Amino acid sequence: MNLSTTDLAATTVSSPKLDLIQATWTHIAERYLKRIENNRILTGRVRAVRLLAVHDAVHSVIDPGNGHIYKDISEGSTIEAAFAAAVKASHDVLAAVFTDDDDREDLADHLEESLSLIGKEDEKEAGVLSGADAAAAYVRNFALLIVNRGATRRTRFQHQRELAVA
Repeated sequence: MNLSTTDLAATTVSSPKLDLIQATWTHIAERYLKRIENNRILTGRVRAVRLLAVHDAVHSVIDPGNGHIYKDISEGSTIEAAFAAAVKASHDVLAAVFTDDDDREDLADHLEESLSLIGKEDEKEAGVLSGADAAAAYVRNFALLIVNRGATRRTRFQHQRELAVA
């Protein structure tokens, strides 16, 4: 059987900048997910929802209409918009799961720092809107699966216990 190959990467964006921000936010996410690693199922669900939200946010910019759940078309069309969409989607999914004030402040600082690297304000704003909408769509659809039940309390208890031992 002779299968013809087509250009499957027609909508693939190759950008070191986008790759770097993806790696950065993967690192940030893994740092947060490490706190709930004792619940493998929750950890996997949060990781999957975050990655799918980022996928759809980026696709709203580079390949509109081809997201899994979020299929809207972004007002942005550049790599900067895709960059902002990825950052905002990742941030919003993590902020929906890790709701402690300190966590939210830390995530907001990472978001602000990441977005400050984008110079085109109109593209940044378009990407942020797409990222927020994509994350909201995923959080709304999967909220019951990514509820962080008691992880913050356990973390505080573990932290207090570590302080008592030290």
